[in-house]
Amino acid sequence: MKNIKLAIFAVSTLWGIHILNIILPVDFRLMGIQPRNIQGLWGILFSPFLHNDFSHLCANSGALFVLLTVSLTYSRKLTAMALIYITIIGGGLVWLFGSPGSLHIGASGVIFGLIAFLIFSGWSHQNLKAIVVSLVVCFFYGGALLSLLVVLPGVSWSGHFFGFVSGIVTCRLVKP
Repeated sequence: MKNIKLAIFAVSTLWGIHILNIILPVDFRLMGIQPRNIQGLWGILFSPFLHNDFSHLCANSGALFVLLTVSLTYSRKLTAMALIYITIIGGGLVWLFGSPGSLHIGASGVIFGLIAFLIFSGWSHQNLKAIVVSLVVCFFYGGALLSLLVVLPGVSWSGHFFGFVSGIVTCRLVKP
């Protein structure tokens, strides 16, 4: 039950920030990742909390809630470490290799990072719990990986791709 509460808290935080962005006369979305711009470095930390609109936020909320709940059930300690690595590595790669002049926001990179982390943990960590989690995540979210093959206008393909890559790297760095 505590894992569900933690996941609800995380998703509620995204909603709270989005509502504040609407109420306050400041546009937090400008604090996203701006590739190869020194001011855009802060976006590595802030971008997962920022969303373009309610549609964008809704699209990320469900997947983030489920993946966080599953990951926290697997291991709270590994999940905390994985979230830090995924955010920094994935965001850093977007900052380095994203399209110049673009702005990247949203929790999608973290979502794709969690998908990769949980899938590859089954192979890398080689314990029964990790393998079961890996198979479940692969079954329910494996189809989402097809979106890595498609570039859509207004969607941060590099955020998705580098989030996924960061999840694989994180799986190798964070072990039980």
